[in-house]
Amino acid sequence: MLDVTKDTFDKEVLKNKLPVLVDFWAPWCAPCRIVSPALEKLSNEYANKLKFAKLNVDDNQEIAAQFDVRGIPCMIIFKNGSEVDRIIGAYPESALRQKIDLILAKS
Repeated sequence: MLDVTKDTFDKEVLKNKLPVLVDFWAPWCAPCRIVSPALEKLSNEYANKLKFAKLNVDDNQEIAAQFDVRGIPCMIIFKNGSEVDRIIGAYPESALRQKIDLILAKS
């Protein structure tokens, strides 16, 4: 998974040719740490269909505010520079896979 910041967000997320799932997280967030291994595994499974990135909301508050991230973990999927969907909360790997498949099927 790619770590993005306010300096790389535009290039790595908004201008990416693939859809991008951005995990908005913070080091102190226990649910974020719980979901992280599942996202790592899914990033390998979806390597050619969906790019995965992480954004630390403490270090990049302006990006979190720009996309109205009010609670974490929050995963936003971007396609062609726009938000197409978001997943809020810590879901098990199977539920994340199901949600991602639904989002990719409709976008």
